[in-house]
Amino acid sequence: MSAIERAVKELGQAAEALVHPTGHPDPGSVTHKAERSATFTEDFTDPSRPVDDLLDSTFASRYVSQPMAKDRLPRDGAPAHVVYQLIKDIRRLDTTPALNLASFVTTWMEPQAEELIKESVNVNYVDTEEYPSSTEIHNRCVAMLARLWHSPSMDGANSDPVGTACIGSSEAIMLGALSLLKRWKERRTKDGKDASKPNLVMGAQTHLCWQKFCRYWDVEERYVEMADGRLVATPDLMRPLIDENTIGIGVVFGSTYNGEFEDVAAFDAMCSELNEKNGWDLKIHVDGASGGFVAPFLYPDLAWDFRLNNVASINASGHKYGLVYPGLGWVMWRDAEHLHESLVFWCEYLGAPERSITLNFSKSATNIVAQYYQFLRLGFSGYRKIMCNLDIIKRRLCNALEQTGHFELLSKDVGVPLVCFRLKKVTGSDGQPHSRLYDEFAVAERLRMRGWVLPAYKGPKGAEGVKMMRVTIREDFSLGMADMLIKDILDALDWLDTHFTFSKEQVEVLAQRALDRRISRLDSSIYKSMRDPSKKPVRPC
Repeated sequence: MSAIERAVKELGQAAEALVHPTGHPDPGSVTHKAERSATFTEDFTDPSRPVDDLLDSTFASRYVSQPMAKDRLPRDGAPAHVVYQLIKDIRRLDTTPALNLASFVTTWMEPQAEELIKESVNVNYVDTEEYPSSTEIHNRCVAMLARLWHSPSMDGANSDPVGTACIGSSEAIMLGALSLLKRWKERRTKDGKDASKPNLVMGAQTHLCWQKFCRYWDVEERYVEMADGRLVATPDLMRPLIDENTIGIGVVFGSTYNGEFEDVAAFDAMCSELNEKNGWDLKIHVDGASGGFVAPFLYPDLAWDFRLNNVASINASGHKYGLVYPGLGWVMWRDAEHLHESLVFWCEYLGAPERSITLNFSKSATNIVAQYYQFLRLGFSGYRKIMCNLDIIKRRLCNALEQTGHFELLSKDVGVPLVCFRLKKVTGSDGQPHSRLYDEFAVAERLRMRGWVLPAYKGPKGAEGVKMMRVTIREDFSLGMADMLIKDILDALDWLDTHFTFSKEQVEVLAQRALDRRISRLDSSIYKSMRDPSKKPVRPC
């Protein structure tokens, strides 16, 4: 008998055993099947047989009392309703998105937008031949953004906007900076000059993706360091870092730290001066991840975009103040000349010639469809109303924090709708200013107990000693929520002012001064020692 014949025979025997079982296996070795049996048989009356398959209740099923697979694919599956519940349970401890004031990312959209997202979740945007409407919607969004940011490519009858949707602003920045690098190398090579030592100049408060770009493509990072009281770069501080090997400069239009806009117009004037003096072609990429969808509606007269001659490219996050769920960024170039041709690829293996600019390839059309929905649903006036509401809430929150007397504001009047602040020092019993016995991180921890997520963090390079907190004001953060937040902040400060937490080092210092001995931890024995009248008490500030 051949090997194939033996295999066929064994399969037949196995199938026969499944249809006509000869007995019941040991209960401890029962193989649980993914779905319940379709028919009821007398086998289920056997007390040695598990009865989970008869139960409809999710929490009465055997899967709830068994460990979930964590590091390997499970041998058998489980019913859909059970898996749904188990995964939902894992996510229960996650923060409520609306209370996550650390994130700039959109956490609410209208039900109609969510329906469009569901209907397009299985559409691969890059298949333009099969899903031409996705490409058409994408191109309409690109044209709207080009006009919103005053691209000269939209002048005249034959408009030709140049841009693309990305997974987020990180990819968009990679593309914008990569085009600067390619154009710089091309000029250097054409002039017969060395093109092996490119550098990129930016402020130290830039997003991590700028650092990633420099490392991925071997570009030297040159940062303008920050300082206490200054969390943005300035032309005077940036100028000494620029030379003939500078591929371009990155300008942050809406800092993650305090929401502040860098002065793009001032950097544009600096570039014009350096270009005229040295014969360079220094250009700017504006990182408008947060500010790109804010300034056109709140500050329409502020020149920061393609109205400035040296702005070559701009990125913005559709999933931030573009008001779309996570996973969407946009990058726009001034015109076709400023997008280096080496970044444009063509492929035909999806059925028709298709242009590709992005770093990734396949992606769902959901966010692009959602962005177009928001553009049509809100229009310019709708976006402006929302941004004005956010600005009103920002100002109310700023005033309330200042009135507490506990905080110093670090955010600016003009910028992204967020409030950045830090604790003030307190006056001690000696009449001198002293640091509190807690910091911004302790305040954030107390607020977390109420469900709020307010990030506490240190400043960028040069301002590492500055601790701060941030409230990012999004569309679903109402004025009523702002008032509740202020109350909870005051409650947190009241608790921290009357309850003390000490680090190990602080405990050792206090013990040495109060008890003249070392202790490894605080316990009841310390109270007995402190009752000793010979020990001098330590007065708090």
